[in-house]
Amino acid sequence: MRLILSLGFRNLLRQKRRSFFLGTAICFGMMILVLTNSFSHGISDTLLNRVVVYMTGHMSLTGMEDGSRNRRIIRDKKRFMDLIKTNVRGINKVWEAVGVFARVIGNAKGDNAILVCLEVDDEFAEYFAQNLVAGSLKDFQSGKVENPVILYSDKAKTLGVKLGDVLKARMQTVTGQRQSARLTVVAIIRSNNLFEGTAMFVSLKDIKNLLGMKPHETGALYVSFKKINDPAVAISEADRLHRLLVPGVVSIYGEASNRNNAAGTTALGFSRDDKSMDLIKKGLAVEGKMPDENSEKDVLASRGMASALRLKPGSAVVYRYKNKYEGAVTENKYRVSGVFSSRDIPEGNIMLLNEKTFFKTYLSNLPEDAGKHAGAYVPKKASGLYPAFCTEWKLLPRTSTNDELRAKLAEMTRTKWKGPWFDVGTMYETADFILTLESALNLVALVAVLILFFIILIGVLNTLRMTIRERTREIGTVRAIGMQKKDVKRLFISETMILTAIACLAGILLAFILMGVMRLFTINTDSVFSILLVDRRLYFLPTAGSIISNFILIIIMAAVTAYFPAKRASNLSAVEALRHFE
Repeated sequence: MRLILSLGFRNLLRQKRRSFFLGTAICFGMMILVLTNSFSHGISDTLLNRVVVYMTGHMSLTGMEDGSRNRRIIRDKKRFMDLIKTNVRGINKVWEAVGVFARVIGNAKGDNAILVCLEVDDEFAEYFAQNLVAGSLKDFQSGKVENPVILYSDKAKTLGVKLGDVLKARMQTVTGQRQSARLTVVAIIRSNNLFEGTAMFVSLKDIKNLLGMKPHETGALYVSFKKINDPAVAISEADRLHRLLVPGVVSIYGEASNRNNAAGTTALGFSRDDKSMDLIKKGLAVEGKMPDENSEKDVLASRGMASALRLKPGSAVVYRYKNKYEGAVTENKYRVSGVFSSRDIPEGNIMLLNEKTFFKTYLSNLPEDAGKHAGAYVPKKASGLYPAFCTEWKLLPRTSTNDELRAKLAEMTRTKWKGPWFDVGTMYETADFILTLESALNLVALVAVLILFFIILIGVLNTLRMTIRERTREIGTVRAIGMQKKDVKRLFISETMILTAIACLAGILLAFILMGVMRLFTINTDSVFSILLVDRRLYFLPTAGSIISNFILIIIMAAVTAYFPAKRASNLSAVEALRHFE
């Protein structure tokens, strides 16, 4: 085999012109293949790790209330952040995502914008320094400026504002109220792609104040993974998190009082859907009447509670409980609409509220964990009334596309559930249009390269046929001195493989040189093409795996292409070959 390779290399040198032109074609094809694959991988990296991750996170956990997709709030941020950090694998970062659409008015005119929360870290500080037009991060972080805001130069131009100017913004709080605010421009930065220009950065603390959120609350939790290249990673971890989000029955433990009588009491909510109401009516014997659906004051008291506090229908009850955060105590005043007894609920001090009344106090002022109090009643799953009690949240099903996401959110808005909804999402649902764009670009690049190599391989095939025809007498000579058929076949295949290997290596080298040159040029554009740029330059991401696999693939394709002409050459008899004359 060593001799065959040596002869093959020598034959290539003998036919310099033909080898040069054929090698140039293969070199050009390999160069285009490396460039397109590197650009395609660059697009994937840009979209998945630079655009999508900041827009939606690779994975997200979102809380919604009142059946509204726009009222996004997670009340117990720490609990769910700890759940994610403990159970989700391969996490790079978990951060709070609080944002709101706002109408912003500047000096020239008004425009729509997205106010996005910002906690400055090393990554953003580097990004800020690279794109700074005017201003500084010190003013943003000092706390001395009223609602400091960082905006992009395009938006500043549209609004007609400069450093130090004040913007007026109108937005909606998490409770649905209209809010107006003054925002002070402390920095202006250059946008690198089309999606960035609509955002304005406000500190996390300021935006929470503007939206009426408490420190322990947040809008959503976004998760990024370590340099993700396969979205299936996010889907797998999202499914894992979804399985862990099993809600239990929610309760409050506090003190109920009536005049001079007081007792520790567990408050539970009951759902108002038809199935739950059937269970309540069958499982409870009520003296008086059920709480009105629209009332926020009527409650049911157990016989034990009524006895301890000397209650009857129409009595007033004051209920106090300690909050989980901020060390505060919440106090509510209720009216007993009825006294109940039930075989499914043990004797004790228990108060039942309809879900609207229950969640109004629970969500606004999270209580301490009722289970840690010895006197608290914790419903058992075996109880016939267990399905009727309010749970901590309801979990939306996992979906795989944006259309499915919209459909399930539309279904959520049609329900009457007053408690929180939770949704676990990935980039596939929330930013599938970007991933569709990535797939389309990859497909276009693949088709173009395949067409190019099809043309090149036809050239290889034709060149080999011409070579065999011209070297027919040579084939006869080597056969006459003892070369076997299989060696003749190997000789021609080895010549093709050696030429292809050298040309491919030259193509790879040339591709890297061209990538370096193209990275030197700045492209200033505000079109959709800008999302494919990094720092306004073309971004290439060559990978060793793709280059090696493509190299091996082309060698195999060349060998297969050369096999049939080589086989034809090996089948020539020595006598016929020596008689050949042109």
